[in-house]
Amino acid sequence: MSELDLGLKVGVRSLLWSMGFSTRLDVVLRGHERADGGPAETFTDLDVLGVSVTPGYRLSTTIADCKSGKSDKPTARMFWVRGVADLFGADDAMLVREHEVLDSTRQLSDKLRITVLPSADLAHMQTLHGPPVPEGSPLAILFDKAAAEAHLKAYTNLDKRLKPLIDYRDFDYWIYDDHRNPFQLVAHLSDAVKFLKPKDPDHLSLFFDLAWLYLVTLIKVTEHVRGAFLSDPDRGLQEYLYGGATGLKEKKQVAQLLQSLRPDGAKERDHLPEYYPTLRELVTRLMRRPDHMQNALRQAEAASAFAAARQRMTLSNAFGDEFDEIAAKLVADVCGFLVTATGIDPEFRVQARAYLLGESVAEVSVAGAAKASAGAMAAKKTPAKRSTASQATNAAEADTADGSDAT
Repeated sequence: MSELDLGLKVGVRSLLWSMGFSTRLDVVLRGHERADGGPAETFTDLDVLGVSVTPGYRLSTTIADCKSGKSDKPTARMFWVRGVADLFGADDAMLVREHEVLDSTRQLSDKLRITVLPSADLAHMQTLHGPPVPEGSPLAILFDKAAAEAHLKAYTNLDKRLKPLIDYRDFDYWIYDDHRNPFQLVAHLSDAVKFLKPKDPDHLSLFFDLAWLYLVTLIKVTEHVRGAFLSDPDRGLQEYLYGGATGLKEKKQVAQLLQSLRPDGAKERDHLPEYYPTLRELVTRLMRRPDHMQNALRQAEAASAFAAARQRMTLSNAFGDEFDEIAAKLVADVCGFLVTATGIDPEFRVQARAYLLGESVAEVSVAGAAKASAGAMAAKKTPAKRSTASQATNAAEADTADGSDAT
């Protein structure tokens, strides 16, 4: 990427943060592996992605196309941006250019529903919304071009054995059907257990980034449950995970068939993963805190940036008066769930809570070990298929009240 392009991307990130969004740079949309077994081919990429949660608990997205050179044709590019927005399902789109654009480009703005922002207009828009963070805030690292470039490159030189996880994060997450990601992210992270080190800043940054992705996924889950299954969230969650009522029914039938074929003495299994009760409790907890989900996304984004920059910065210090403790606890819940569900080093939970909640490493280590032990014993006593929606709701209410995490 060129320095000028990156400058525009960081400028758009700054604007979106001023507007309340959480952001992500360079989202690549790549197809599945080719039918002949060849490498997957890239569709296109999103220079900047902005994510926000509406009061009705719906995920809203904005994409931006940023170009600094004068050789591109912005009027023609408008149609391309509209197509990419439709492909991705974005609610809003921006065309951002370093140079001035033609009148014909501006005339298409209303018809194609694309905001046109030459650099002068981008600066003016930033003035209208105000600065993204107070002057001197540690969060300014998000809007520093060098820091942003270093963060983007942080995962490119990791252990090659982490490539399947990185490929999922970079590409597959964005093209999988939404209902597959609650299982797929856990599965990919589980496969990388042996190669992730919690004291490696890049690995910790990656862990926070995966927590951000999982939050986005769970917001979509919660939107589905709130839409039709508030009285029976257990059923709503199961139907979502398997792509609808028909998919859930088929999965149950396959599980019953396999159950009938299992040898005597073999472990009894059903259609749900062992971590399902904890996932359900986490979804219920998030569902009860719609006003804090946007801050949770922004705080997970900031934690990843601080870890990548080798800055041991607690979020309460970084956000100051804007720090949302409940949101930080929700991010900690997600991190705790990922540790428990995947079996990665529990030290990731320790390090995460140190960033998110300012807890000392020694304090978290002792508390985390006790809670993990209690959670494991509870899971053994409560099979997934016997847990009820009311149990999930009660557990969520209790955990939210005392600020504990999902594990």
